[in-house]
Amino acid sequence: MRKYTYTLMAAAIGAAVLTGCGGSTAAAPAATTAEATTAAAAEAPASEEKTEAAPGPEGAKEAAAPASGELKEFDVVLDWYPNAVHTFLFEADKNGYFAEEGLKVNIINPADTVDALTFVASEKAQIGFSYPVDVIMANVNEGMPVKALAAVVQEELSCMASLADSDITADMSSLKGKTVGHSGPAVMEATVKTISKNAGLSEDDVKLLNVGFDLTTALTTKSADMVVGTFINDEIVTMKNAGYDVNVWRYDDYGVPMMYGLVMAVNADAYDADPESYQGFIRACKKGFEDMKDEDKALQTIMADMNSDDNPLDEVQQKESYEILMPLMEKDGQPFLSMSDKTWEDIMSWMADSGLIEAAVGAGDICIQE
Repeated sequence: MRKYTYTLMAAAIGAAVLTGCGGSTAAAPAATTAEATTAAAAEAPASEEKTEAAPGPEGAKEAAAPASGELKEFDVVLDWYPNAVHTFLFEADKNGYFAEEGLKVNIINPADTVDALTFVASEKAQIGFSYPVDVIMANVNEGMPVKALAAVVQEELSCMASLADSDITADMSSLKGKTVGHSGPAVMEATVKTISKNAGLSEDDVKLLNVGFDLTTALTTKSADMVVGTFINDEIVTMKNAGYDVNVWRYDDYGVPMMYGLVMAVNADAYDADPESYQGFIRACKKGFEDMKDEDKALQTIMADMNSDDNPLDEVQQKESYEILMPLMEKDGQPFLSMSDKTWEDIMSWMADSGLIEAAVGAGDICIQE
């Protein structure tokens, strides 16, 4: 089984300026060599304003069809290094599903979590893995031409966590006088404020502590009584495997709307110019997800194709992460990569109320509707 070679993006490219709502879906990239990936990121032209109308179905297929059997380069920037949640991309690549759609998909690791949206907005990549609030803020607050194309995970993976031996209970009024650690983004502070307010607490009742990426350390050393921003398929698994008994609390049980755990973002203009390539990517990803449902094969793919010296993966942790992810990536009535207008509208309404955006916009302004 071939190993994949990844490239780490160079520092952010200056400010430049996901699968669609109503049930459409999206897919991801096949890996390439470091040289080819670097060239794809460096040589791709900056976005230009497009004035022609988006092609119809026939025109779109003509635009996407490779000349003389040549595959079309399709760059995908991940949210972080490859792990269990990205397995469907690798399955789609090694089983030829992207090639069947005329695509040569290149997986690119980001140097920073903002790289995905930056590269997509500047048309240096076709797909960027990101999070709902980041897509909304980039679109509404910064005017980036990014939209959501697909929801990779149908539920929020980020959560609140406290040690089981603490006196924090499901009644969040127990947070009074406590210190809550967070990783810094304004959305995390807004989340804590919403939870506190719904528990009848004032902002002064809870101390917020920015601990950066040291969420696990902050909790296990008890410098924070609770942390927000831990991932149920990552830090929570790590702490439990290290022998810590941890309580996990969901944001949406305490006044914060349900959000997608991970989404794919696209440049809206680039999508309109060639929708068939993006939809082909989606079709291939769906097939890759079906293959991902075979746990033994999926774990083999993770450890053979994603594990490397630069990205060392623990097989036990990846297995647990996989088992947590699978029922969240597709749920009853929520197919893999599907999205709904209401979910986006609920998120934006909460963000507007929390001061994260000036005002909510229509779902069609944030996600591709098919």
